[in-house]
Amino acid sequence: MPEAQPRDEVWLLTGSRFGEIAQQRALARALGRPWREIPVARMAPSGKQASFDFSDLAPPWPRLAISFGKTLEAVKYMKARGARETRFVHLGLPRKLAAGELDLIVPMPTDRYVRAPNVFSIRMPLNPAPTPLAHDSRAVQRLLGAGWPRPWTALIVGGSTTRGDLTPAQVARIAADADARAWERGGSLLVSTSPRTPAAVAAALRQALTAPGEVYLFDASSPTDNPYGAYLQMADELVVTGDSASMIAECWRSGRPLWVSPLSTNPRQRWMRRLRSMVPAMLIRSGRVSADVDVGGWVGQLTRDGVIGLWGRPEPGRPYHAADDDDLQRLAARIEPLLAEGGGVAGPKVRAA
Repeated sequence: MPEAQPRDEVWLLTGSRFGEIAQQRALARALGRPWREIPVARMAPSGKQASFDFSDLAPPWPRLAISFGKTLEAVKYMKARGARETRFVHLGLPRKLAAGELDLIVPMPTDRYVRAPNVFSIRMPLNPAPTPLAHDSRAVQRLLGAGWPRPWTALIVGGSTTRGDLTPAQVARIAADADARAWERGGSLLVSTSPRTPAAVAAALRQALTAPGEVYLFDASSPTDNPYGAYLQMADELVVTGDSASMIAECWRSGRPLWVSPLSTNPRQRWMRRLRSMVPAMLIRSGRVSADVDVGGWVGQLTRDGVIGLWGRPEPGRPYHAADDDDLQRLAARIEPLLAEGGGVAGPKVRAA
């Protein structure tokens, strides 16, 4: 008789967006159960295009599956193939699926989703701050050895989304303001782009900078060379563009003073937001209409709460404090009863060599 497969109680149904995967991993670690990461989708850094591969999804099914965003398609696949005892937790908006089809929905704080008994609200995305680097690590030693004057300002730049624009002209203004601030204070700039930063924006960024420091252009082919974690750990203050809630959360959890520069919106985007605000909750709950995503509104609320500062205005009045950051613990406690209910034995099928 063949041996039973090792028991993995939790599956992470992952895509290819780093910020989403980081949140799924953080939640799995908080649950403290055996878990396995199963890539099921590849997506562009922004936009709606995605390709799927469900070949690793097969019985025996797990007790719990955690999807995020577009990987909800894997949940539909599993449910259609008999994963009746699996409990499904979805992070983000459940597009084209009724709320009642999921055991728990965790909208991002930027999502304008409906309230329901199986909807759990969080104040900040679950992204942890990058893992602290040792003092003798290569990234830390390289920055220390550069001899750039303090204070160091880290400027993290993203790109446009379907609901907001980050144009080369806008980035040039942000960079010029950061550059002037560095010169006025006798400091330096540590600048990084992100996966969604287009070449034109990166070029405008570089042209606007004259202060001491460096510019890192994101390169997916060389992840070990990415200084993003070192910047967040070693900078004295942070400035981030307002396109990515995940980046904002990571920067906030670094404990450094944080400013956010919101994206601009065009007339079409503003019109679509007004239309979405009029959609009845029943249609959103049924999955027939998607809820709105409003990063700008969330950034505005964080600013009013004093948690972050708007770039060009006074710094935040309430810096990071661990006591304010209990979303992950509350969510893990909410999921624990679902794990107790779930049946099944996990472990995707093993590919033939």
